[in-house]
Amino acid sequence: MKNMYQINFRIGENEKEILEKIAKIKNISLAELSKRFVMKELEQLRVDIAFDLMQDGKISKKKAFKMSGLTYYEFMHEGVKRKVTEKLPEKLIESEMNALSKLDITQFLKNNAEEIKKPIL
Repeated sequence: MKNMYQINFRIGENEKEILEKIAKIKNISLAELSKRFVMKELEQLRVDIAFDLMQDGKISKKKAFKMSGLTYYEFMHEGVKRKVTEKLPEKLIESEMNALSKLDITQFLKNNAEEIKKPIL
């Protein structure tokens, strides 16, 4: 069983009356209604923060996916909807480009390594 914690917060009398009426209509406790509201807001906040951090290059797509709490399909759909792309850190791009510049492409050719050296036209 997961550990459970209690969170207390204060609200005004008017807000309490409104919450009590809604809880009565929904046939749930005031505490349960409050929890549902907080959790619903938290769900959206997780998604917003995950995509913001990914867009800013502060976290990877994989971390954003995990943080969002969405399914893979939901995450991909939301990313397209928001027009968010993963921004790679400049250090990573530099190190990848450095590694690529040191590669000898001829070692990846199956036959005729001289083909790569021939002019296209």
